[in-house]
Amino acid sequence: MVATVDYEHPVALHADGSPVERLEDLPRRRALATPDLVAVSAVDGDLTFAGLDALSSRVAQALLRDGVRPGDRVAYLGENSAALLAVLYGAAKAGAVPTALNTRLAPPEYDYILGDADPAVLVLGAAHAHLADRAPHASVTDLDAWLGDVPATDPGHARGTDETALMFYSSGTTGRPKGVELTGSAIGHAMAPMTQVCGMELGSVATAPVPFFHVAGLMLAMTSTVAGCTLLLRNPASMAELRSFLVDERVSHAVLVPTLLQMLLSEPGVQDADWSRLRYVIYGSSPIPRPVIEEATRVFGCEFVQSYGLTETTGGVTVLDGRDHLDPDTSRLASAGRAFRTAEVRVVDPVSLADVPPGTRGEVLVRGPMVMKGYWRNPEATRAVLSDDGWLRTGDSGSVDESGYLHLHDRLKDMIVSGGENVYPAEVESVITGHPGVAQVAVVGVPSEKWGESPIAVVVRGPWAHVEADELIAWTRERLAHYKCPVAVAFVDALPVNASGKLLKHQLRAEYAGRLV
Repeated sequence: MVATVDYEHPVALHADGSPVERLEDLPRRRALATPDLVAVSAVDGDLTFAGLDALSSRVAQALLRDGVRPGDRVAYLGENSAALLAVLYGAAKAGAVPTALNTRLAPPEYDYILGDADPAVLVLGAAHAHLADRAPHASVTDLDAWLGDVPATDPGHARGTDETALMFYSSGTTGRPKGVELTGSAIGHAMAPMTQVCGMELGSVATAPVPFFHVAGLMLAMTSTVAGCTLLLRNPASMAELRSFLVDERVSHAVLVPTLLQMLLSEPGVQDADWSRLRYVIYGSSPIPRPVIEEATRVFGCEFVQSYGLTETTGGVTVLDGRDHLDPDTSRLASAGRAFRTAEVRVVDPVSLADVPPGTRGEVLVRGPMVMKGYWRNPEATRAVLSDDGWLRTGDSGSVDESGYLHLHDRLKDMIVSGGENVYPAEVESVITGHPGVAQVAVVGVPSEKWGESPIAVVVRGPWAHVEADELIAWTRERLAHYKCPVAVAFVDALPVNASGKLLKHQLRAEYAGRLV
């Protein structure tokens, strides 16, 4: 077992001391406690907690007016905004299940997800209004016009704490996105570490230049509501803008992926800026190299917190906290830290599922109240990863050291992390194989100075085919989000396989590791 980190409350608490167990209660309880504090600060103005509560109630009334029933799905496709949060909370107040869709997908990917989720209503941000005709049912392209004159009356719905409260779509190795069902109870248990380990409280100013269709971004947004923090919704277009934004807006809590942090440190003026308000930088997806974290600690003077988790675990289940980052044992910086008290983490043999000794690589398993309920309408996929006694197979390869710290290694699912985005090779391979000039393909990650990793495709051409790299890359860009597409294509006569015919991807990764992109 991984060593655990203790904290005072296993479940996040509202301002009145009651446990967070229902998504719909988040704006209600905060508006009662601190109605006039700014909940969201965006380019187009500020919204108080009372205003957010009222707006979400109007959304709930509009959904009920349009025939939405408890358990129906309500989808939002758009950039981070107060409207996204209002739809999220409003759908919950109506008893529906909200889901935020990835804004970077290609049209065929939207078609599949919308067909699978079958939302009763799809709310579109301005940049995605052109996708209205892809919605199976009703679509909303103008929120104000859709709301009309509905009252800001809370319908008062309260679902069971173990009912599905929120759904994310997460791609898997099968190449098809799966709806991850998260309960209110799971959300409450996942929020507790953020509020306590990261010291989120009244007066904090938080920002996450991370899309809310990712569990990390949305969890920070919802935790800000619970803690009474101001959430800044801005999208700096450059490192210079990000530097000014963090300093001028007196940000206290920032979520930054390692590649973004490294780029920020290289920005002129960062070394001499006033970082006295910045208290915590939260990061994930990969460890930060020791020289980078040492420089970041010197420059920013704040605490760094790393967390490992999945969409299926409602976010982080382990933490490498501020004390760990300053520990003389710098080997801990390469770890994902220790498990939170309510999360059990094991490393097992992936075949026998027996625990392996410290230092031995195996598959990481997680159990706890923050683990998903299951995959939407996919019991077979659920059974494949979730045991009867609650253990979730993460598909990640890891080991535990003698001190109980979890170290992550090669991903069992071959996932590539590019600029904080998860890229699943099977999904990309499926698209490339559809090209008539391709006989075989393997997609692997190679080091990238800018993104940490980038996908490349190793391709065997079909007989008499003359397809070239540019043509294949263009083919994928028409069918996939650009961050999933290969940045290079290598053509080979055959892919490496073992005696049983199994593809040896580790050989490809080793062969192309020197191809820095």
